[in-house]
Amino acid sequence: MTPGVLLVDDDPTFRRIARELLVDRGYRVIGEAETGQAAVDAAAALTPDAVLLDINLPDADGFAVAQRLSARGRAIKILLTSSDPSFGSDPRVARCGARGFVPKAALVEVDLRHYLGPR
Repeated sequence: MTPGVLLVDDDPTFRRIARELLVDRGYRVIGEAETGQAAVDAAAALTPDAVLLDINLPDADGFAVAQRLSARGRAIKILLTSSDPSFGSDPRVARCGARGFVPKAALVEVDLRHYLGPR
């Protein structure tokens, strides 16, 4: 079964590009959210297999959102992303329950199966 992915980013242009990238790679985008709280609510309603989660959200940082999603008891694959590549060395990536971090500019080059599961 194709994994269902929830996109979480406050930039509608990035969400459109990420949606196209995911669909082109065989994933199903089952929902989108612009804030951390909307992401938590959408994850509860849609039960995605994976979440592509921006670190810089208007109401919360992606680390806190990832912790909330991971604490729900259901295994969910979380990939953090940001336009700031320095987050790749941030120790919070490993502690928040995410599978890793990929800078937004590198998403096209990365094998997403490593983070989001097989398609």
